[in-house]
Amino acid sequence: MNVKQHYLLDGIRIFKQWLLFPVIIAVFSILLFSSSSQAEGDMLKFHVTPNLPESQLENSNGYFDLNLNPGETETLSVKVQNASSELVKLQVTPHTAFTNVHGVVEYGKDAIESETTLTYSLDTLIEPSEVIELAGDEAKTVTLELKMPSETIEGILAGGLRIAEVKEEQEKETESQEGVSINNEFAYVIGVVVSNSRDYVQGDLDLIDVFADQLNYRNVISATIQNFTPTFVNRLAVEATVQRVGEEEVLYEASEEQMQMAPNSHFNFPISLEGDRFQAGDYVLKLKAISGEDEWSWERNFMIKADEAQTFNREDVTIDTSINWWMIGSISLMVILIAIIIYLVYQKNKSRKETK
Repeated sequence: MNVKQHYLLDGIRIFKQWLLFPVIIAVFSILLFSSSSQAEGDMLKFHVTPNLPESQLENSNGYFDLNLNPGETETLSVKVQNASSELVKLQVTPHTAFTNVHGVVEYGKDAIESETTLTYSLDTLIEPSEVIELAGDEAKTVTLELKMPSETIEGILAGGLRIAEVKEEQEKETESQEGVSINNEFAYVIGVVVSNSRDYVQGDLDLIDVFADQLNYRNVISATIQNFTPTFVNRLAVEATVQRVGEEEVLYEASEEQMQMAPNSHFNFPISLEGDRFQAGDYVLKLKAISGEDEWSWERNFMIKADEAQTFNREDVTIDTSINWWMIGSISLMVILIAIIIYLVYQKNKSRKETK
């Protein structure tokens, strides 16, 4: 196996490691809440097992790892088992992998922003299932059709099947609408990786944008990093610094290692202000990214406007925007004392002149 093949398989290997998390979380939840009667309704009510097809690549377990021809259709089959004695309703929905703000690939959610560099999205190639009803202890097999594009695709498409419990609640009738809301309570995610070939694809990143932002109501400077290629970018390390234009002092810096980017995805790398206020002005970001033997460096000027700085500063929960009455009182007292001193000095000088 050459170095390029090993690097491609490294992304799939990380993908396999990620798939352990839903199982770990499920077991942890059961152990944590087993003694709580209130949490019993929130415990795992169903089990999921993928039925791997003949097209499944070797050495792949627990998720769908497929190499299919252009235009080929493959049936994805999942066994769902009700683990409770009550009726359970489930639904299987496909999702395209994306990279979240922490540099972690998500397989069972939809990205907030659509990805413009994707020629094909995995979620558009698979139809979601209808809502499935399972009686107590009942098991069913759910099938979904994966239809490959007629054109040959380069690299891989990655995503997952989310199997979620749903409950239907009749909404109150309003003047605008009357309908049914579906609330997800617990979900499994089964990964899906599909390609026409597993030939090596060289990863390529670019810095798309730099801007003032907030993360969890805290001021950050976000740097948008884009993976333009249909391959995982593995073991990604990023270092970033922010300075005022024309100055040497580093105001803010951030670094992170062991991140991963999904094929054809982007994420906003955050550089925290550590509780500082945004100050309007011109700044420069210097950012370096490393993945294996690949390295990218960028330097980008950006501006923070006064109005956006004020807006973010008001919304930052670490900044005290309340009126500081103690300081106002202290300043007022100082002004009064100074005024009194000036008045006394004036009166004293006036008295001296009158006595002469």
